[in-house]
Amino acid sequence: MRKKRIAAVVIMLCMMGLYGARVYAVNADISTPGRQIFEKGETVPYGTDYNISEGDSCEGYTVQALDSRTLSAEEFSREYDVKDMGIADAFYMVKLSVKNESNQHVGEQGVPLGISMLVGTNYSIIPSPALFQAVNPDIPAISFSLQTGTEKEVWLVFQLISGSTPDSEYLEKHPPMLQITQYPNQKLLQLS
Repeated sequence: MRKKRIAAVVIMLCMMGLYGARVYAVNADISTPGRQIFEKGETVPYGTDYNISEGDSCEGYTVQALDSRTLSAEEFSREYDVKDMGIADAFYMVKLSVKNESNQHVGEQGVPLGISMLVGTNYSIIPSPALFQAVNPDIPAISFSLQTGTEKEVWLVFQLISGSTPDSEYLEKHPPMLQITQYPNQKLLQLS
């Protein structure tokens, strides 16, 4: 009976050791993305960086954070004549200038602003595609391409929902950053 217990413990320790070795082997060569932080107003090239897959790169495009502001639900509804805003208490808005400096793949490649994120210490918020169209009625979708050499100013709208996201007072004290790419470099634009 005692030999069976010892054998069971030895087998369990061997299994745990093998599991630990496997976890180490899988994670040993992981490279984390480089982190680049840019000042508000600085023109930032997308380059070959991307968010989801390498084919999503926006090479030839640049982006610049121009302004940011917070509006209460009432102010937002009044200013943009929007009735259905969901359950948001307030909205954090970021004004960007997007420019196609040299991308020749018009209509095929563009800027996927829908996967940019408002990020802070312990949260990330994606923009609202429906409210993007309400605020930018001349742009058909939150991801778009521009003719080479042209520039467009747009507002991104992030919903602030009680209990799910930081409130506007927190964002005033701890300004978020806008993440435009994740790999191989995480590019963050300061908004204050």
